Amino acid sequence: MKPPPGISSEAFARALRDFASAVGPDWVFSSDEDVSQYDDSYTPFVGEPDKQYHASAAVSPASVEQVQQIVRIANKHRIPLYPISTGRNLGYGGSSPTYSGCVIVDLKRMDRVIEVNDREAYMVVEPGISFLDLQRYFDEHDHPFLPATPDPGWGSPIGNALDHGISGAAGDNFGMVHGLEVVLPTGELLRTGMGAVPTSKMWQNYRYGYGPYLDGIFSQSNFGIVTKMGFWLVRKPELQQIFTASSFKTDDMQPLLDAMQTMRDTGLIVGAGVGSPIRESMSTNDGRVPFGVPEVRTLLFRRDGGSTAQWDQLAGDHNIPAVRASGVARGPARVVRATLDYARDLVSAVAGVTFELGKSLTFEGKNPMAPSVDFSIIARQETSHGHFYFSPMFKPTVEDIFGINDTIRNVMLDADDLDMLGNFGWSAGRGSSYTKAYMILMEFLIHDDVALNRRRRELFLRLVDACGSRGWAEYRAPVAFQTAVMGQYTFNDHVLRRFNEQLKDAIDPNGILAPGKSGIWPRHLRQA
Repeated sequence: MKPPPGISSEAFARALRDFASAVGPDWVFSSDEDVSQYDDSYTPFVGEPDKQYHASAAVSPASVEQVQQIVRIANKHRIPLYPISTGRNLGYGGSSPTYSGCVIVDLKRMDRVIEVNDREAYMVVEPGISFLDLQRYFDEHDHPFLPATPDPGWGSPIGNALDHGISGAAGDNFGMVHGLEVVLPTGELLRTGMGAVPTSKMWQNYRYGYGPYLDGIFSQSNFGIVTKMGFWLVRKPELQQIFTASSFKTDDMQPLLDAMQTMRDTGLIVGAGVGSPIRESMSTNDGRVPFGVPEVRTLLFRRDGGSTAQWDQLAGDHNIPAVRASGVARGPARVVRATLDYARDLVSAVAGVTFELGKSLTFEGKNPMAPSVDFSIIARQETSHGHFYFSPMFKPTVEDIFGINDTIRNVMLDADDLDMLGNFGWSAGRGSSYTKAYMILMEFLIHDDVALNRRRRELFLRLVDACGSRGWAEYRAPVAFQTAVMGQYTFNDHVLRRFNEQLKDAIDPNGILAPGKSGIWPRHLRQA
């Protein structure tokens, strides 16, 4: 058992005894074996133990009152805390802290569904419940909703929402949040929005309340420990239908993007995306299976990336479209059918486009979008120690799609990392979760080769700098890179970071809560 930095063994032992008094001795973990369970299973520092992030202990409360006690004890002894919901934020740091020596506050015992309101379509849950547990609860009680469904399903709806995660059912999970209960770094209990009215009947119905809207400052921050969260819910539709529109001409990408955005902006479809199947055909990123077209990598490895004419020729030669747009219609069956007719007419205005229906889902009985525990897609690329993600955001325009791909490709060429470029290939990104933004989700695999891992971390930082300087910043970051990613947000001499630091100093004067989370460091660690 190694105490946090700057804390003596004797003082740490006293703090652990106080934690045990608050939650019971069975729920304080301080042995090396127990604490090692909170290490990042996918650490990018394999073979470099001096660089890895480790907790000093863990404590698992069962109630809001116990969370408050833990925070007050931490202030008394100056013990840094790092709260987790289920700790399954795989690819972004897992349950490991942002600052070695933190005591993990493991909220897994706080796993209740407090309320599901079928008439008004909302729920209130605690942080320890998983997506799998929530789906099971909805099935057992026959609730007519689609809870959020990211894979793997052992993550937490609250943890995922707070880190701006996404799902097929709800899209932007934090966008569904209405009302938080938060233990502040002082141990005080706060309810946001209408929840601040003791007799409120509107906590989950109207998110803003009166005065500044605070829910957002508790996402991706270290300003409090969320102990309850309200979510609006998506009702089960009668039908969900995927459709695609394909072309063998790259010049058709913008018209198809415009068509999809028209339908997104008018609320006709719940998800959309545009890609280039031929350019992506040799990618193994995110578990894809390559199509066996070696000329694709030949063009991508060139500094100019190949001409439009060469790509269109390649697409025709191999019968793999140069452009494919997709959309998702959801709702009553007759509304979905009418939407599909409209979508077919809209894209048919682009000569040479082929419209096709894809997978359809019906929602009577078991939820076909239920979360799973299948994470095998990662293993399809190659054997590794797992992965971490590079995930910049960009506009759904041809200029941004090709601009960000050229930037990423040239950074990899400059780094002479053709293996990484070959795995990544080309990506139009994911556009299903945000109406006016797309995302690239690039996997960095972790290997036994320490030198290779080091080069890949350096490549990650170069990509952060290159994409950020062109306006395509990260929306989320692994623990090891959160300070670097915050460094992308440089407007007015990093005023965003400085404002976050001012808030941190005001509400957490002892700097005990998740130091370094999202690059927000307390005053006493800021220079170090």
